[in-house]
Amino acid sequence: MSSPTNRRADLSDKLRSLPSVDRVLSEPALSGALDRWRRSQVVAAVRAELDTARAALGNGGETTFTAPIVAELADRALGQRLRPSLRPVINATGVVIHTNLGRAPVSEAAARAMSEAASGYSNLEFNLGQGNRGSRANHLEPLLQAVTGAEAGVAVNNNAAALYISMAAHCAADAQRTEVIVSRGQAVEIGGGFRIPDVLRDAGAKLVEVGTTNRTRAADYAAAVTERTAAILRVHSSNFRIVGFTEEPSARELRAVADEAGIMLIDDVGSGCLLDTRDFGLAYEPRPQDSIEAGADLVLFSGDKLLGGPQAGLIVGRRDSVDQLRSHPLMRVLRPDKAAVAGLAATLSHYLAGDAVETVPVWRMIAADPEELRQRAEAWRSEVGAGQVQPAHSAIGGGSLPAETRPTFVWSLEHPHPTDAARQLRDRVTPIVARVEHGRLILDPRTVLPGEDDEVIAALKELVGGAA
Repeated sequence: MSSPTNRRADLSDKLRSLPSVDRVLSEPALSGALDRWRRSQVVAAVRAELDTARAALGNGGETTFTAPIVAELADRALGQRLRPSLRPVINATGVVIHTNLGRAPVSEAAARAMSEAASGYSNLEFNLGQGNRGSRANHLEPLLQAVTGAEAGVAVNNNAAALYISMAAHCAADAQRTEVIVSRGQAVEIGGGFRIPDVLRDAGAKLVEVGTTNRTRAADYAAAVTERTAAILRVHSSNFRIVGFTEEPSARELRAVADEAGIMLIDDVGSGCLLDTRDFGLAYEPRPQDSIEAGADLVLFSGDKLLGGPQAGLIVGRRDSVDQLRSHPLMRVLRPDKAAVAGLAATLSHYLAGDAVETVPVWRMIAADPEELRQRAEAWRSEVGAGQVQPAHSAIGGGSLPAETRPTFVWSLEHPHPTDAARQLRDRVTPIVARVEHGRLILDPRTVLPGEDDEVIAALKELVGGAA
């Protein structure tokens, strides 16, 4: 066993053996970096790697840090700075609308429209016919009218914004009428820690809760109306479900209460579902057009969930109610940009053309035939030469259709360290996000987009080969 004096001397020798900054900068590995970056930035990267080397040696590390090795490490670190943190990933989790993975992928037509709008000039707020200023709302309102049957429609940057501006414009503008009646079971948290009561309060409205968590009747709303009541707000429980001994009034029943009291009915239906989910073996999800038919003054919904478009909050309803939002100062704060407008227009056009199931990725995934998914999973297994194909269920996710799933088939691998295997897939240039269940690594083809199978197969081959 060496003495402390010998260990210090050994460490001193190792530290003296580290190359100088100038020596590292002369290495060919850094020639490209010196062309791309300022010299001071390259020097800082080299010094950072040398500091890391000194720390490693001080902790007993035996790695040899030669000039070529330090140069390669510094070049790699500089390259990481150019690598965007927001990157495309392959979603193999089976969760169709995955909030952490960007929710809904848009259609090819929507992506193309967004790219074209963002990469050049457009007539976003220009009337081509008259040659003067136009309105960005004109690109979406006719489409929103057509798909929902509403008199008018406008877009903001997400559905929380849609609720906020609706409260500010209609339930806080008149200081004498600020009360908003909400069922106790609908005063929900909408994600990210944000809660309906907080949104209403910050927008200037006063929440009045009625009923109980599981049962609220139309009579409860009627009994809560006062001269200070501005509106009834119905909020769809998009991300949870209460079952059993429950009751809640329909939009038509609430419309009758609102008419009797002379107040507004605002319906937040959440996920922006324009198709009948029952056609796909799923529970009914409220549709904006159903609320419009029932007589809601305003209907609020998301653009990036079951609608399948870019992030947005869409508001449709009576002309006078929507126009009041359009003229509110918050509209400029919350309005969507040109790329979102273009993507929304292209997405809504799919519904008008009747081809949303074939063209909108969310609906294409939901409608996917389990037998076709089994064949894809079998193809993965055959190419990889390992794993099993097992029946499973895909979740809809994204605050839509809580607890609803679709049957699927997954590629499954029993692995001694499945969490490490999942991390290895995420560490790829194109990360693949899988799930781990009961000691197995699982990939669901339902959410792997067309054209991504080859990348998945290549990654699984590397994974299985490394494990072997």
